Amino acid sequence: MECGSAPCSYARASGSTAQNYVLSATPLASPTHHIMASPPPDSSLLMSLLNPTPLAAVVAVITIILTPLLLHFLLFRTHSSTALPTFLLLGPASSGKTTLMTTFASSPSETRTSQSPLSLECDILASLTTSQKFRSTNDPSLRGVHRFLLQDTPGHGKLRARAIEMIAADTRGVVFVVDASAQEWSDTAEYLYGVLLRLQLLQDAPGNKREVFPVLVACNKSDLFTALPAGRIRSVLEGEVEKVREGRSKGIVGVGEEEEEVEVLGGVGRFTFESLEELGVKVVFKGASTSKDGWRVPLGEWVGESL
Repeated sequence: MECGSAPCSYARASGSTAQNYVLSATPLASPTHHIMASPPPDSSLLMSLLNPTPLAAVVAVITIILTPLLLHFLLFRTHSSTALPTFLLLGPASSGKTTLMTTFASSPSETRTSQSPLSLECDILASLTTSQKFRSTNDPSLRGVHRFLLQDTPGHGKLRARAIEMIAADTRGVVFVVDASAQEWSDTAEYLYGVLLRLQLLQDAPGNKREVFPVLVACNKSDLFTALPAGRIRSVLEGEVEKVREGRSKGIVGVGEEEEEVEVLGGVGRFTFESLEELGVKVVFKGASTSKDGWRVPLGEWVGESL
């Protein structure tokens, strides 16, 4: 139909205006709408972790592997640096020191003639230590072991001075091994005198904090027919050490010269092992044999009391 009048033209114009109005009324996207649609700020880091680069993956794997190894070595080094208590084995040659030491060794070792010091890690039952005797028998800590070091020393006469010098203030105790079947005791008494005098000087040293230094005279080879009991050996050595002390106390160095000042073992009066206890040295005698682990109990009890 043709429009030949003005109202028809107005109707077209009005329709076009209405259409423009409808289009202009469509809401535009606001800035707030764009911010809400953007990914969160942490998503880039999360995506990097979930999709790492080859280099980052290699670094992560190396870190995971090396971290526990590093912790292990650090803890192992700290544990290994803890010093075990050391007991020194002294005594004449052929008295059985090395055989006695291997009885307590944690790992087997061959016996040999001692020409140089040798240390072995040994252990005793935890129930033998003095610190555990007040615990209940059902205490789990009593089922373990206590570790210590036994250090063997040469017994040859020419090397005894060096062995005596190895006795230090931090030595936990001294085990002086003798042959219970010996027929002559003067040489043994000479050696024992030097050991006890060394201990007496250490106890008299300034700054010493130890009340008692334990000494065990281990009368080895007690299973032999000619062996003397420990009590008899104690009496014999007391007399022999007294002879050594009398000879050294004279201290005459030459004609016309002044007497040399000599340290006297045990103080004034006749020497006895009991007199050393007042000076901080406690001597105990025990007899046993290395056969069939005969030292396992007596020496283990003494070590436990000294720990």
